[in-house]
Amino acid sequence: MNGKIGTTQAAMLIVNTILPTATVVLPVIIGNYAEQDAPLAILLSTLAGLVFATIVGTVIRYSNGAPFLTWIGEKSSPVAATILGLLMLQFYLDTSATILREFVNFIKDNVLIDTPVTVMTILILLITIYMVRQGLESIARVNTLVLLLYFFFVPLYLFGLYRDMDVHQLLPVFDHSLASLTLAGITPATWMSEVAVLLFLAPYLQNPQKARIAGWAGLLFVSVLMMFSLVTTLMVFGSEFIKLSTYPGFSTAGVVHFGRFIEKLDILFISYWVLSIYLKFSIFLFATVECFKQTFRVNSNRPFTGALGLIIALECLFTWQSADQLNLYNKEGRFPVFFLFNVLVPLAAVLLHLLRKPRSKPKGWKT
Repeated sequence: MNGKIGTTQAAMLIVNTILPTATVVLPVIIGNYAEQDAPLAILLSTLAGLVFATIVGTVIRYSNGAPFLTWIGEKSSPVAATILGLLMLQFYLDTSATILREFVNFIKDNVLIDTPVTVMTILILLITIYMVRQGLESIARVNTLVLLLYFFFVPLYLFGLYRDMDVHQLLPVFDHSLASLTLAGITPATWMSEVAVLLFLAPYLQNPQKARIAGWAGLLFVSVLMMFSLVTTLMVFGSEFIKLSTYPGFSTAGVVHFGRFIEKLDILFISYWVLSIYLKFSIFLFATVECFKQTFRVNSNRPFTGALGLIIALECLFTWQSADQLNLYNKEGRFPVFFLFNVLVPLAAVLLHLLRKPRSKPKGWKT
């Protein structure tokens, strides 16, 4: 069921690993710090993301696509790998739960207002479990088709907005200090660090040596789309609206119209976003199951997918009941946790490999 995926497919998976929740959460956070200079914060976070992708790609190149925790066990000890696996499993369970909660909150606020949260959570989870059981190759194929739809939606979006955009809303430029831009760039850099999911997708890459290329390509595409979303929103509404609106990107989509006969196209863009967030959730659930499999050294993940999904659903329902708490976590609490597991752990793996790498013997050395 889990066939190999190519470098291009891996890059496209990275796009939908980051973009769906980032476009919903980040504009408000970045806008509060950088306002019309928000695109500069995206540039700073992209540079950080490329460094993160380099670190993760280096780990995969050194391990040649071996299961991450198995490779760590060989380089250090099985006990250390198990402890790290348990910590990372908790991290992926928490991350998947927050993704599910953001998904549910958005649907609850914009589409199914009267539907109970529990019902939406169960339905989303069942569909995602089915997707994960089809294997990573199937997820990657569907993901490719969904991303190709950007070639339809982006021109439609621009054509429907061009009369409402005012370039003067982007002025003045460079009006914020480097400290403000750095604060604005920290949170998007956190999302860029999600490229580390490649650590658990590595065994399914056709060419693990090109993992860095996949990470770089995916992050650059994410950066362009995030920049596009922010700039168009700023040009339509201005920087003050971004700070006040819960979902400024979708408010901009609600403005899209063609004359007086086609309007209210925001439901079309919301439908597309739902496809994307399903793929993001399935990628993280797959990584969670893969982390569990490597930690406990089991051969098949099928019996455990439903159980892990149930844990994620329970955490989604009972840990993140308050949207304000989730927003505060996204703004302030996510960075240290993501930096630890998505950046410092891969960096430590690189250093471990270099320290454990056998040194070449000088010429003339005799045993």
